[in-house]
Amino acid sequence: MADREQIINRLLQNSAEIITADEFKSRLASGDQLTHYIGFEISGYVHIGQGLMSALIMKDLTDLGVKCTVWLADLHTAANDKLDGTQSTAAAIGRGYFTESLKACFASVGGDADQIEFRLASDWYGRHGLEYINTLVQVSKHITESRIKRSISIMGKEAGESVDMASLIYPLMQVSDIFFQGIDIAHASMDQRKAHVVMRDTADKIYPDQPKPVAIHHPLIDSLTGDKKMSKSRPDSAVFIHDTPEEIARKINKAFCPEKEIEKNPILNWTKHLLFWNRGERSFIVVNEKEGGQKDFATYQDLEQAYTAGKVHPQDLKAAVAKELIDLLKPVREHFAQPEIAAQKAELDKVLKNR
Repeated sequence: MADREQIINRLLQNSAEIITADEFKSRLASGDQLTHYIGFEISGYVHIGQGLMSALIMKDLTDLGVKCTVWLADLHTAANDKLDGTQSTAAAIGRGYFTESLKACFASVGGDADQIEFRLASDWYGRHGLEYINTLVQVSKHITESRIKRSISIMGKEAGESVDMASLIYPLMQVSDIFFQGIDIAHASMDQRKAHVVMRDTADKIYPDQPKPVAIHHPLIDSLTGDKKMSKSRPDSAVFIHDTPEEIARKINKAFCPEKEIEKNPILNWTKHLLFWNRGERSFIVVNEKEGGQKDFATYQDLEQAYTAGKVHPQDLKAAVAKELIDLLKPVREHFAQPEIAAQKAELDKVLKNR
């Protein structure tokens, strides 16, 4: 395992953003037992942008001694009308398929799933209801309606559009969840940034004498189609964690990957953020299918330079990425091959089919 300084530097360099880096380093140096949280709506199959990207951050944090928690946001899922729109279905899929997915992803990056705590939001609200309501009221008193309306993009909605009251409550719940659990490090993808900025501003007002929770944002992983972020409603835009090797190879092979271009190139984006997150001394190997031979890359920067110079062909890069993802996701496929785990996915299959 890398030493502590190497892990901290990797998080600082590879995360899309840490608010703030100095606070993060200071909190780690304090010697306190720090707590982490990442919250998920329970909405469809888990893709690698959720599963692997989150697991890579959590693996580094657990190696630093941070207690990591996955918050299964079933009431939030119902508020955002995902799955069949009910809390009961979101809770069942959260306890089953979604928990098993995140456990398998954590194992695939070398983690021990027993180190991660999974919390179902409605269970916690049920046990600590008055405490949560008090937190929600305090948060509500310090956030304006206009700011909440600017924050609903965290739900995939546009600011200014007409929304129901549940959509306005949602960001308040997201901020309250962090305070309610006593979290030190709030973690999400970059599309959740607005909620975390609101959270930190609110912390100044409600808890002025306490350190604000640090916010870690991991990069959003590009869609394979090259236009928008990965979408569960467009299966070929993403690789889902339990896709077969044949499905992974097919999706990668047809992906947008312009020759010599770095920007808006999902294959390079995935290579950088997922496959080079923590390679250690392993080279990234690209085989030249036409001429034979191979090129070994020690760093992503070396690969990028070779690609822009035309020394790596898109199809050869795709083949290398597909092979690595197939190998990386092997523990996930083996996990879902177990009958009792496969049954959890089958329950989600039914919900999505009837939606």
